Amino acid sequence: MWLAVLLAVGSSLALTADPIAEALAAEQAGDAARALQSLDRMIARNPSSEIARIEAARLRLKLGQELDRAEADLDAARSVAPENPRAHYLWGLLMEERGRRRDAIRSLELAVLYRPEYPDARFRLAGAYFSASDWAGAELQYRELVKLRPDWTQARVQLAATLENEKKLTEAERELRQLLAEQPQSPLVRRKLADFYARTDRPQLAAKLLHEPKKKMRELNRSKR
Repeated sequence: MWLAVLLAVGSSLALTADPIAEALAAEQAGDAARALQSLDRMIARNPSSEIARIEAARLRLKLGQELDRAEADLDAARSVAPENPRAHYLWGLLMEERGRRRDAIRSLELAVLYRPEYPDARFRLAGAYFSASDWAGAELQYRELVKLRPDWTQARVQLAATLENEKKLTEAERELRQLLAEQPQSPLVRRKLADFYARTDRPQLAAKLLHEPKKKMRELNRSKR
């Protein structure tokens, strides 16, 4: 009787276990091969599982291998779940990898349409527009991204670069100066603003910024205790 109970409990646990979570745990443990095998088995058992297909495609993109298989999985996932933003985001990454920029932009646009608060997708979309010299498109996406993630330094630096390319020099300088005021110890921001000054024929400001001594912390009086 106890054996039957144990078998029943074991069967129940097997049914309630999350195979996706197990595959992701294997990936986190550094065993990508086992993670992919597990995901591929799930796809074989349930071809309509868009989550398994998306995770398998993501992992193959991450590893840079079997991209044709990743493409097939994402194509199937987008058919099963046409409004899944992750499927469109990963398809956009794959299209970038294939050198198909227009297709990448279209897919990344869908990703942020279905999930407006998707910062990774919006960052890649802004970058795709920037690479295509579509400054208006890049500015729009970087501004939306900065609203979502004002702490994302690279996004704000890229926004300034986009504004500079649009000849909006006052706005570009304002963005960089504001960023430096918020992050006075950031070598990246300091260098970007100095480079901006150099490009806009203000070498003295650039030199001053690069050689400005760091502020020392004020020494506090020792406690009398």
